Amino acid sequence: MRYPLATCVAAIAALMIMATVGASARDAVLEGKQNWLFAGWESLTETKPASEKADIELIAEASRLLAQKGTKLIVAIVPLKPRYYESLLPDGARISDDIRKRYDSQLVELKTAGVTAIDLRDALKSVVAAKKEVFYRADFHWTTFAAEAAADQVAEFIKAAGPLPGKPGSGMQLGEWITDRHLGDLAANFLTPEQKRRIGPESYVIRTPGKAGGDLLDAAPAPVAVVGNSFVQPYFGFPQRLSNTIDRPVALKWNPGDVGPWMTLLQFLKSPDFQGNTIRYLVWQFNEAQLQNGPDTAGEWAAASVMSPADWRSRLSEALRN
Repeated sequence: MRYPLATCVAAIAALMIMATVGASARDAVLEGKQNWLFAGWESLTETKPASEKADIELIAEASRLLAQKGTKLIVAIVPLKPRYYESLLPDGARISDDIRKRYDSQLVELKTAGVTAIDLRDALKSVVAAKKEVFYRADFHWTTFAAEAAADQVAEFIKAAGPLPGKPGSGMQLGEWITDRHLGDLAANFLTPEQKRRIGPESYVIRTPGKAGGDLLDAAPAPVAVVGNSFVQPYFGFPQRLSNTIDRPVALKWNPGDVGPWMTLLQFLKSPDFQGNTIRYLVWQFNEAQLQNGPDTAGEWAAASVMSPADWRSRLSEALRN
């Protein structure tokens, strides 16, 4: 899907990122202190280093093949919510030493494999310093403050590499700040009616839909694309802010979390936004825990998205052959 498009801000269903397929409410949510909720499907103690290494090899292969098409891959990993709110976890819950070290290990492994990965924790420090929330209380997702800070960091990397093709002034114009009040997705989708009443809604400080920059009748192809899950959907503002900061259009392909990053990338590479167009930079967004779940991880992805690593490689090569 080509971005910019109008943003839907009304339906909570559009915000939902699925947990593991068929997860129960008991497994899906950790109820912490002060009515904070955390995703129960993201382990706070166990890592999968062998799986993570294999997945990074797949990402490195995608990076090499994209480079042959003139596209620079940038991996953007969203850190775990409990990293910022560990004191609000339930009594007895804590982040293990292995999990505490994992984000740094991921960055090192990606760099060693020749993949450009941006440490989004650097951007999120500014949100913490401004005394703003990084994640919503009863929601899996980051706040618009965090999404925009991360987009700015990615944009600075892109701009530092040199001028982008296209016309100045063609980036997205940001909308005005508004407050949208509703239940967080963890509460709305996994709690009982009684629990929902107790947890209560919260205020989402977001932007109204922005306007496309430049002349729409003479719109140039987007030189930058974002591929990921609901963290980069327009509701939270990442693609709009990226477009605004680089001052160019941005193509966007996102899916709910159960589709998974592997299928979502393949879908984008087969789309008109990529085929026949030169995407200079492709920003591939992961959640930290996702990086250890390969394309064959049944139970993490919907059945239609599960495939062997060999099949994924084959589909990747086919998509980039044209």
